Formats: sequence, structure tokens, C-alpha cells
Amino acid sequence: MNEPFLVTGALAAFGGLAHAYLGERMILIPLMERAHLPATRIGPPAATAMMLRFTWHFFSVVMLSLAVVFLALGAGVIGGGDWTVVRVLAGYFAVFGVLVLVLSRGRHFAWLLGLAAAVAAWLGTL
Repeated sequence: MNEPFLVTGALAAFGGLAHAYLGERMILIPLMERAHLPATRIGPPAATAMMLRFTWHFFSVVMLSLAVVFLALGAGVIGGGDWTVVRVLAGYFAVFGVLVLVLSRGRHFAWLLGLAAAVAAWLGTL
């Protein structure tokens, strides 16, 4: 049992679910109701809205997929040995956390989640 990986998995799951739900309620629905979306190369405004929604939720799916990987690592179902890939993923979480911190000027709490996931993932490799 690798507790830091379980923590990373829980943080990634929380982040993915929060991103999907809160993003839909607080950003996508209001944007689609208020904005006059343009027609794009994709197609009419409805196609633009669909692509925005798809792109938004794709990040949520990636986070949930990472959650599954880290939960499996934490439970000992997969893994062991060379932790290079996990350290790369920890680096991605760290970059995410720093970028959210800088770009939002600390107003978006996801930087905390990203940096906590980075630290937990790294600690799991020690």
C-alpha cells in the first residue's frame, strides 16, 4: 500500500470531478446562454459550443484517468520498480500548479491541488 499515491489519486479524482461539475455550472452553461458564439471552421455556433464543451471535459477525463492510475499504484495493483514515469507525472502536476498560481494570481484554488498532487506523487516514489 502506497499512501502518497492514494492521496495523489484522491486529489486527481476530486480535481477532475470538480472541474467537470463546477465548470459546467459556473462557466459553460452561462457562457452558452449569454455569449454569441461565432461560426467557426468546425461549423455553426452549436458546433463551436460542442467543441468548447468537449475540450473542457476532456481535461476532466484526463484527471480522472490519472486518478485511476494513481489509485491502482497506491493499492499495489500495478507498478513497482522504475518510477520515472510517475516522476514525470509529478512534474506535470507541479507545472499545472505553478501555472494556475501565476495565471490566476492565486485566486483559483487549483494551484494548491496541483502542487499537493505533485508532492504526494513524488513522495510515493521514494
